[in-house]
Amino acid sequence: MPDFPLAILAPFKAWGGIERKILILCREFLAQGVRPRLILTRGGVTPYPEELPPDVDVVDLSSGGKADSMIKLIRFLKADPPTALLTAKDHAVKVAVLSRALGRLQVPVYAKVTNTLSYTLRRRLKRGTAKLLYPCADRLIAVSEGVRDDLVRNFGIAPDRVQVIYNPTVTPCIPERAARGVDHPWLQGDGPPVIMGAGRLTAQKDFSTLIAAFARLRARFPARLIILGDGPLREPLQREAEQAGVGEDVSFPGYVADPMPYLARAALFALSSRYEGLANVVIEALAVGTPVVSTNCPSGPEEILMRGELGPLVPVGDEEALADAMLSTLQRPPAPELLRKGLDRFQSGKVATQYLQLMGLGQ
Repeated sequence: MPDFPLAILAPFKAWGGIERKILILCREFLAQGVRPRLILTRGGVTPYPEELPPDVDVVDLSSGGKADSMIKLIRFLKADPPTALLTAKDHAVKVAVLSRALGRLQVPVYAKVTNTLSYTLRRRLKRGTAKLLYPCADRLIAVSEGVRDDLVRNFGIAPDRVQVIYNPTVTPCIPERAARGVDHPWLQGDGPPVIMGAGRLTAQKDFSTLIAAFARLRARFPARLIILGDGPLREPLQREAEQAGVGEDVSFPGYVADPMPYLARAALFALSSRYEGLANVVIEALAVGTPVVSTNCPSGPEEILMRGELGPLVPVGDEEALADAMLSTLQRPPAPELLRKGLDRFQSGKVATQYLQLMGLGQ
């Protein structure tokens, strides 16, 4: 077996949801005796460099577009072929399957699909190349049943070529992370209950509906809203909160490296997204015992919340339904033991084992 039997290919950022899950998987792979190697493309950088274990090898191809990435990947894989190649992000899937074909390589390719592609691949060319190239991977790994259904229904993938493996969101360090202090004045134990939202400030997350719903709630019930994250819509969302008359009760702290201690101190987490792949932050909220209200968006929340058993699901974009669900949950919060039901699906060690078994690297 090679020194690094598993290569993971992607144009990684320094931080992000996908990057966090790859970091967790790398730790678990090492714990199970498999040393991973990260291969960076298209200006990618080492994800979470201060947290990445030193036994994880990092190779930067210093590549530009897809053609340059393919040339350099073929050269690298011919010199040091892994037992399996795992990809993350659309760019990496396409580069991997084309490189294998053009370079006549024998490396199996496993493509991790983290979002509902019919929503994220909006340009016709991207969707067309996905329909052409994604079936060339040995297996596709969907992070939810909804993502799997989308691949089968809209991208022509045979059902037996897609395996659902949930994200490794529940880790042994969650209690320690949740106990860390936060410096936000609204989370010091006094004052009205705090509703938490989190994510990139983009149209996908639909924080406009959350702010409008919060304004409806605030007219009936004392509460505050914190929205963690940064993005291009920050200033417009701040203006919307002011115009709705709740500017003083809505806070935008920006990006935080670890939302867990914030979630643990919130009275409620609200997901207002138009679409998701899995909605990991919903799992994180449940794992620290924080009630959740979510839109029933494609895909993930319905699976995580067990079709509403663990928390209310409301229509996408329906501010009135979201406000009513938040109010009823704040007034009658579910028992903490109910919130943790079903979280075993997301245990990081078990998820890593599923990955290794699928790729022929399991013990």
